[in-house]
Amino acid sequence: MKKLLIILASIVGLLVLTIVLVPIVFKDKIISSIQTEIDKSLNAKVNLDPTKIRVSLISNFPNMTLGVEDFSISGKEVFEGDTLFAAKDFAVEMDIVAIIKGEPLNIKGITLDQPLINILVLEDGSANYDITYPSEEETPEEETTSEDEFTFGIDHWEIKNGRINYMDQMYGVAISLLGVDHSGNGDFSLSVFDMQTNTTAEDFSFAYDGDVYIAHKKLKADLLFGMDLDNFKFTFKNAKASLNDFNLNFDGYFAMPTDDYDMDIAFSTTDTQFKSLLSLVPGMYAEGFDALETRGEFDFSGYVKGIYSDTKMPGFSVDLAVRDAYIKSPDVPLPIEKIAMEMHASSQSGDMKDGYLEVKNFGLSIDKDRFTAKAKVNNFDSPIWDLSVNGGLNLDIISKIEPTEDFTLAGMISANLNSKGSYVDVESENYAKLNTSGSMSMKNFSYSEKGSPDFKITTADLSFDPKAITLSNFAGNYGKSDFTLNGGVSNYIAYALDEKAVIKGNMELKSSLLDINEMMGVSEEEATETPEDTTAMEVVVIPETIDFTFDATVGTIKYDNFDMKNAVGKIIIRDGILTLDPMKVDMLGGSIKMAGIYNSQDEYEPKFDFKLDISEFSIPETFKNVTTVQKFAPIAEKMDGKFSTNFSMNGLLTQTMMPDLNTLSGGGLIKIVQAAVKDSKVISGVTSLSKLDNTSEVKINDVKVQAEIKDGRLNVKPFDVKIGNYNATIDGSTGLGGDIAYNLKMNVPTGSMGKAANSAISSLLGNNLNVVGNSINLNFNIGGTYDDPKVKLGSTTSEGGSTVASSAKEQITEKIDAEKDKLKAEAEAKAKAAKDSAAAEAERLKKKAEEEAKKKAEEEKEKLKKKAKSKLKDMFGDGK
Repeated sequence: MKKLLIILASIVGLLVLTIVLVPIVFKDKIISSIQTEIDKSLNAKVNLDPTKIRVSLISNFPNMTLGVEDFSISGKEVFEGDTLFAAKDFAVEMDIVAIIKGEPLNIKGITLDQPLINILVLEDGSANYDITYPSEEETPEEETTSEDEFTFGIDHWEIKNGRINYMDQMYGVAISLLGVDHSGNGDFSLSVFDMQTNTTAEDFSFAYDGDVYIAHKKLKADLLFGMDLDNFKFTFKNAKASLNDFNLNFDGYFAMPTDDYDMDIAFSTTDTQFKSLLSLVPGMYAEGFDALETRGEFDFSGYVKGIYSDTKMPGFSVDLAVRDAYIKSPDVPLPIEKIAMEMHASSQSGDMKDGYLEVKNFGLSIDKDRFTAKAKVNNFDSPIWDLSVNGGLNLDIISKIEPTEDFTLAGMISANLNSKGSYVDVESENYAKLNTSGSMSMKNFSYSEKGSPDFKITTADLSFDPKAITLSNFAGNYGKSDFTLNGGVSNYIAYALDEKAVIKGNMELKSSLLDINEMMGVSEEEATETPEDTTAMEVVVIPETIDFTFDATVGTIKYDNFDMKNAVGKIIIRDGILTLDPMKVDMLGGSIKMAGIYNSQDEYEPKFDFKLDISEFSIPETFKNVTTVQKFAPIAEKMDGKFSTNFSMNGLLTQTMMPDLNTLSGGGLIKIVQAAVKDSKVISGVTSLSKLDNTSEVKINDVKVQAEIKDGRLNVKPFDVKIGNYNATIDGSTGLGGDIAYNLKMNVPTGSMGKAANSAISSLLGNNLNVVGNSINLNFNIGGTYDDPKVKLGSTTSEGGSTVASSAKEQITEKIDAEKDKLKAEAEAKAKAAKDSAAAEAERLKKKAEEEAKKKAEEEKEKLKKKAKSKLKDMFGDGK
């Protein structure tokens, strides 16, 4: 017995040692294999930190578990920065025997903890999940091993608290799943087997072609599929799904034998209680839903059968019937009762031209009010319809039956409408064949939504004919803004049937207040901040399917930090462009008449182009509220007074609806009747340099300034001002970055300059300063910035225009004229004396030279004689 225990203990010890050592021994090999496979196979950015990889035999013994924390995959090129997959923890279960034998890694199971899966398909079919290299780009065959690095014998998987998003722009499908728990099992090593999946999602939404069909519902699905991988056919064996309390059974199959999808799926309800259908109504499935008292039953069934491809749609049929339903909330005294409806929609071929919809016997009663409706529609591509609505709806009761968190409705709507016609007649404007008539009235209607101002219609009367809807007594509020409308809306039938159709209107708008800030989601606090801080504002996109003209009269318009009063004008909304033609308002202490456009056709680069006729705007108020003035005319901060102008301006707007100053251009004539500039650093710089007294204030009277904005600069042509008691002329430009480049010419009477300047001129001209005229012009060059100006003195000119240096030179010339003759006579006498002396000396030197030359010649002659004798002696001897 003791021996047996020793053997068992040894086996257990060996097993424990194996469990501990095997992960350590094979970890590097596993990590190397994974990294090699990633590099070879994936054209994506993989975030894989080797220090966060773990290997264990304990959790899924005898299989080995490989886990990695904070693992993610993101795209490249067009999908750069888009996360395809991420997980807090990603665990893979593998066959330990294959690892020990050196065989390919055999994956048995996968667990994902808090994964994020984002699938995106673009309009051209490009998909972010297409991240594997094409087969021809793989490593050449001669360089590969005879076996693959991985094999998949996966038989179970699990997702914990996941998020899954699917957006297919090519087919217009969008799916969102939040809080997903999913598990599944099936032996994928076989080609034919059963697969069981269990899925719950706390929040499920589905949209198709821009329309949301399911929003924020709880999803549960327990599905047993018969899997045929050879034929890619999946058969529903036991399939149940539910949205909130609405339960469905599925039967049939789904197959992908080619690139097309083949399906034959039937569905029907398992619970016929009306309350389960009610749970699908937006907002109904919330706190208090269980307290609703309901009665009645319903039936729901249908099928989808046929081929789904790029060119085909499967046939379908859907039937819904509600019988004698009843709803009452404990908090509402009146119930909604006698609810009934029969609805059938189908297309046997799947072609929308064969589509058919019929709603009949729809009705509900609230107290003594009965509301009924019926409709028939043939051919979903080009509809032919016959519909009618009659009765009253008490929205207070309907909304209070089960209040929603997203929005609330209230008010009374009464309608008596009939319409019969075809879209062909709408397109051809053959209104005589559109049998449409009736009326609708609204009393105390309100719609409230989180994050938006309340919309209310106090009263409204609408009458319908085939061509138009006539509005009368239409009065209401949008938040703080009030309005009354009278007029007509045409092409409304086409607009209701075709998303590309344009609805047209011509109306008279009156309002005591239009708060544009509130409409755009800007708080009062943000609106009173400086323009740079109004980041809450967003681009207003004008729908291109609206063609409205308003003759508007508005008491007050609040926009950004402007309060505009007594607005009168014409507003045209057409083709995504808002046109003022024109609009006159009182603001900034004066008035402005605006004519021009705001163009939002490109919502990322909205444009504006306006002509502004401004009368007597307050300069301080304009500087305080207008960014353009702050940037291009910073000196206005130190100015008082008023100005008028006819100014044209165009450019782009930013995404916060502020002018993009880099794109701004325009020009016009600015008229200033009377203004003054005090405490300006620019003027202080001129005073400091010129040493002039009483120059701290600039006065502007009856001045017209020609200005132009171009290439990021405001350029002004010369205009006259008064600096203290001196006349001056200014021209130059201001840049968008705050740099300034101005010329200032100041006319100064002589004698008025500071002592240092007077002394400098007196040293040159004597005591008579009038030699340069009655005044001089000081020319200053002003650079730097408005807050840090650099002032330099340029050329200084006399009254006649010549420089002061030139005038001084003329005076010096006159003073030395008297000396010129005397100096000339002295110079001539000295020249004559020098000439006579030079002649006598020349004669003496001539005689001396002649005597020396004669003497030298005689000496040379004697030398030649002696030399000749010597040479003869050498040749012939001494003659003996």
